[in-house]
Amino acid sequence: MTEDKARCSECGAMYALVSDGCSARFERLLALDHSRQEPWGSRHGQAFAAFALQHPLVYASSLDLAWLALHRIYVMGDSPARVFGALRAAGGGRVSWDAPARPAQRRRMPVITIADLGDFASATYPERLDDWCRESLDTWGPLSTT
Repeated sequence: MTEDKARCSECGAMYALVSDGCSARFERLLALDHSRQEPWGSRHGQAFAAFALQHPLVYASSLDLAWLALHRIYVMGDSPARVFGALRAAGGGRVSWDAPARPAQRRRMPVITIADLGDFASATYPERLDDWCRESLDTWGPLSTT
């Protein structure tokens, strides 16, 4: 197997096996999210937003809302429940919140990817997810309120 076959073209994650790529990991994570068990169930929106921002070609239509959600949570300090509740109430439409527009391009490739979340173990998942979300947001623009 060549190194190129084990690297995600969108986020740069490296995998030992081609079958263990970002899509396969995301499917496993979604299964945990949709089980409605904690700590995964209540964090589905954050996981989706982080994945979308790191895979902008696949999730182009979700980028603005992903950016907005993670910016409100990790920069502005809003609770994830409030953010995703408001987005659900808006039916996927625009929510008028004070947040900068998503930059047109990522400024760099991510350092932390879904591959770094390991096996999504419940004991470490919340902290690893937060790190992944902050990194996903930071690849587009610096984490600041100015």
